[in-house]
Amino acid sequence: MRSAFSIYGEMAAIVFFWALNWLVMKSGLRYASGLDFVVLRLVGASVVMALISLVLRVPLLPVAGERWPMAWIGLWQVGVMLTPSIIGLQFVGPGRAAVLVYTMQFWALIFGWLVAREKVRSMAAAGSLLGFCGLIIYMNPSLVNWHDRRAVIGNALVLSSGIGWAYGATLYRQRKWQSPVWTQTTWQILASAFVVAIIGAFAGHHRVVWTSGLFLSLAFNWIIATALCYLWWARALNAMPASRAGQIVSLVPVLALLMAAAWNGERLTGAVFVSMAMIGTGIVLTVRGREQPKIKQAVAVPTFS
Repeated sequence: MRSAFSIYGEMAAIVFFWALNWLVMKSGLRYASGLDFVVLRLVGASVVMALISLVLRVPLLPVAGERWPMAWIGLWQVGVMLTPSIIGLQFVGPGRAAVLVYTMQFWALIFGWLVAREKVRSMAAAGSLLGFCGLIIYMNPSLVNWHDRRAVIGNALVLSSGIGWAYGATLYRQRKWQSPVWTQTTWQILASAFVVAIIGAFAGHHRVVWTSGLFLSLAFNWIIATALCYLWWARALNAMPASRAGQIVSLVPVLALLMAAAWNGERLTGAVFVSMAMIGTGIVLTVRGREQPKIKQAVAVPTFS
């Protein structure tokens, strides 16, 4: 029986490494284009996850009947989430990118109501409304140069990744899954790597400069932010409700923003603090207030970004 100290210690490490990874990815983009970086990250992570599956003797493939649905969901939760967010990260700061991606909880509430016909509880509705108000403040002209096409495209791409993640999470919640969490995660990454690699092969305009900086950034993504953190994540889901784990992970954008301010020089103005407080509180209220289905909650695969 694992102690609470061990469980929450691993969750704290997940929050730290996933927050830090936004800065690591931003650094890696100095040596590769956004799409090339996504391809390298997903392909490498797939290999590492598959090797660990063999070592742990965990099935690489989901149970029959879950493979195609899980692959489709993985394209949304991993591929659609990672690709625009990393491409957009070329144009926006890592702290801002993390905050925009984690607005997925607000979009998930909308998709849950529209697609899955989930009941919207008052706490969740209030949290999402508060979060959207914070998002409006976060997008005001004092923080985003609306005359800069690159800034507008970057913010739109990163925000769209949170929407894609939310849609995938909604699809996931609609059925009960039998495959282990680790198998689900590996399979979703594998499916996304295959599709994104094909897109990358035909996209053209490749830019990869093989340096120690790029290799270290990719290795951190493959080994720490993906393999190690998801090993801890799977163990956490076996020890606590997914909703509680989700509340803890909501600290990622807060820490990422503070790290980006300290190390990348992102501005922390009064408007940023107000909007971040509203968005952060909104995320927590939305997660706490969401109707808990009888099936397991969506595995938050893209949170390793």
